[in-house]
Amino acid sequence: MDYAILSRQYLETLPSADLIALADDLGIDVPENLNRRFIIGELLDTAAEIKRENYTDLKNDSDKIHPVSVLPETYNENQISVVLRNPVWAYVYWDIREADFQKIQKTAGFTSLVLRVSSFSNQDSVKPSDYFEISVSVSDRNQYILLPASVKNIRIDLVAEFKGSASELLASSKKINLPHMPAELMLPLPDLRISPILELSGLRELLRTHYLNHRQSFL
Repeated sequence: MDYAILSRQYLETLPSADLIALADDLGIDVPENLNRRFIIGELLDTAAEIKRENYTDLKNDSDKIHPVSVLPETYNENQISVVLRNPVWAYVYWDIREADFQKIQKTAGFTSLVLRVSSFSNQDSVKPSDYFEISVSVSDRNQYILLPASVKNIRIDLVAEFKGSASELLASSKKINLPHMPAELMLPLPDLRISPILELSGLRELLRTHYLNHRQSFL
């Protein structure tokens, strides 16, 4: 029985023998011939004490439960990750170890951080077939990237650039195999209307070539 919920109304419905039995269960010493009203009073006082003890125990348990901490802005490690949003766009996020970050900024000739997007003909290739770079701010920690057309595999490196000295590789992503996507479906404004005269001039093909070779300028 949950003694903490005993009420006067309920106890008054019980015969004296049951009241005495309850008191015995609760360790209450009931003298012989004690008026049942006193027995009920003792039972109610004991039930109230049980309720207070249960509340205290519950509160102490809740105090031991620590709230979920907010995720830190940095895990103090050099790492870069890539998530494909679709075959055309990738979301890149990275972190830099604080010691390395301070060292880079204090190094003479430091110019910028860049994301180097390297293309590979297959997953086993060591040397990239092509690459391009995107400058990012030292405070940036993520970037959307428009992926090269007709490329099967990419890797993205986080690189520190220095004037007059070699660049420093900070972190590299895994090679990512890109889903096949016909280049013509990746062009901007595929329904672009061009006048017949400009069509004859080769403008459409010029725009297509410019887009394929200078995709980042379309961001």
